[in-house]
Amino acid sequence: MDNLPTLKKFGEQLDLLKQLIKDGRAEDADSIAQSMYENYAYAREGYLSQEDELLDRRGDIEEKDERIFLLEGKLREACSIYNSDLQLFGKFCKALHHVNNFKSMADLPEMLQGIADDLELGRIAVVLDRELCEGIACPDVPTFYLKGCMRYIDATLNDAPNRVFLGPISRMMRPDIFFGDPEVGPELGGSCFSFGLTDKYNSGQLMGLFSIHDPSDERFHPDMGTDFLEYFCNSLGSTLIDVLNHQRGELLRADVERITRHDLKTPLNAVINLPHLLLADEDDPEKIELIKNIQDAGYRMLGLVNRSYDIYRMESGTYELQPGDVDVLPLLKRIELDLLDMVEARSSELQVFIDGNRAGNGDSFLVRGEELLLFSMLSNLVKNSLEACPAGTPVTVRLFSGDFPVLAVHNLGVVPDSVRNNFFDKYSTAGKTGGTGLGTYSASLIARAHGGSIRMESSEDEGTTVTVDFDPESARGCDGKFKDEF
Repeated sequence: MDNLPTLKKFGEQLDLLKQLIKDGRAEDADSIAQSMYENYAYAREGYLSQEDELLDRRGDIEEKDERIFLLEGKLREACSIYNSDLQLFGKFCKALHHVNNFKSMADLPEMLQGIADDLELGRIAVVLDRELCEGIACPDVPTFYLKGCMRYIDATLNDAPNRVFLGPISRMMRPDIFFGDPEVGPELGGSCFSFGLTDKYNSGQLMGLFSIHDPSDERFHPDMGTDFLEYFCNSLGSTLIDVLNHQRGELLRADVERITRHDLKTPLNAVINLPHLLLADEDDPEKIELIKNIQDAGYRMLGLVNRSYDIYRMESGTYELQPGDVDVLPLLKRIELDLLDMVEARSSELQVFIDGNRAGNGDSFLVRGEELLLFSMLSNLVKNSLEACPAGTPVTVRLFSGDFPVLAVHNLGVVPDSVRNNFFDKYSTAGKTGGTGLGTYSASLIARAHGGSIRMESSEDEGTTVTVDFDPESARGCDGKFKDEF
């Protein structure tokens, strides 16, 4: 095709043919005509070849376009499924947040309502084994003796590791058991998902049932994927058994503590009463002092036993405060005397200030509360400060008057990072031999029982300050921090 003449050249060749024919030069004309014909035939063949190639390429393009169209359709379908799964995963994450924050069986109905709202479900139910819940207050949670219902449960749930039912409610055996509601029967219509909650500490043993009902017959069907739901149910079952065991342990602990308090009082009667008989016949001043110390220790022990019961009532929210005007300065003096050996061993001292001035013999500082509780709270805080302060440094108690008094106990020690965030939690302790972690916990309960709040601040530069604020607003979480230099 590159040998083809241009239109101008082709015209010139035609003119030349005409002239040759006119001049009678037929052979020359035939030669030029033959050359023009060959060029034409060659060009035609080339164009036909190109046309075939283009048609083949067009077919390839159409085939590729069709494949692209199919792939785009599959991609859109995959994206839709992915987005749907992602949205569903987000809903389950929100629902698991309710499960992770679940702490008490009394809150189970509220937790289930939150799950139903997040997963956009209508009827949702948890039924628990009555034996498992024995002694635990959960009046709004339906329970059955599951052992007596196993023939219905086995007939409904599959035999897989996760025991599940998917399908119309009409195919369930005794749906009233699965929903804990005698009004729920096959005639309700719709479809269900049910899951057997297992006790993770007793392999294969059912502890309860989790069930969902939907009015649509198509909502739950046997071919439906339930990976998210099954994972969620396993997490729910794991949390439920932990909460049940914790509450059962708390009940057992409370029973043991009540029995221990009762049994401790019997030998204490001898420690308190026998010194009276000894004092009646004793004239030696040193022995009289020792006997009185024994008697005083017995009374203090009795006070501790009684206060331990008060702590239990504070924990359960049943303690009724009987406040009076209490001067805390004599309490601090008694505490200093009780801890004198520790003060001397650490070369420390207890410094008390009232509104910035060192407290004197004639001073007083009144707090509205119960004397024994305030003594216990201050004793725990001062003792903790003495144990934590560097040798040779003082423990300072600052008292601030006002509409609501404030007490602040300070030392130059630093609270370890491992317990700063849970300083007032039960059994929170670090670095103390024999420490139980109950002192600050008890102090926080007493502060709250008096309608106030307690907080701790600790740093390398400033040391540690525990502040008790009797302002009810502080107990409600208001930002009213008391500032003072130590």
